[in-house]
Amino acid sequence: DGIRDLPSLGLGDVYKRQSMMRDLKELNINDGGRPVKRPPPTDADFLFFEQNTGLLVPPDLRCLLMFSNGGGPELDAVGGASGAFSIDTFFHLTSDDFGTESMWYAVKHWRPILGDFALPFGQDGGGNQFFLDLSVDPPRVNLCLHDESMRILNISASFEEFVNSLELDPDMI
Repeated sequence: DGIRDLPSLGLGDVYKRQSMMRDLKELNINDGGRPVKRPPPTDADFLFFEQNTGLLVPPDLRCLLMFSNGGGPELDAVGGASGAFSIDTFFHLTSDDFGTESMWYAVKHWRPILGDFALPFGQDGGGNQFFLDLSVDPPRVNLCLHDESMRILNISASFEEFVNSLELDPDMI
């Protein structure tokens, strides 16, 4: 019926909601043209991250991480038909990998800039950060343009809307 309930994650009714996110297979998330081999985060990985950062990973982002724990989507352009922006990499989440493409690394290095309620989940090819603003419900997707004095742009009203709006980058066709 489209209702997602995540009691196994200890979130109860907080995250029971209607989700109409597209089939994630359509994104063709890959690692250099090959399937992403990193296993999905476990409940323990999510809990460890949330307890240590104070940031709850919203259900639609959890869904994406469970489908593909990191990687680059083939459908990567956002911002309408002009493809104004492109997400190059979705960060991964594990409890033992804190590399530069991990959510751990992004939170550690970007929290002083983005604030305490920002959850970076990806970046473009130039290192500009896509992040969720967790201070609003639903969390909205913003982009921090580091080469424009850390200017923050609102990209989508929700992660679901963001994922649903991803298209082929017209410059890459």
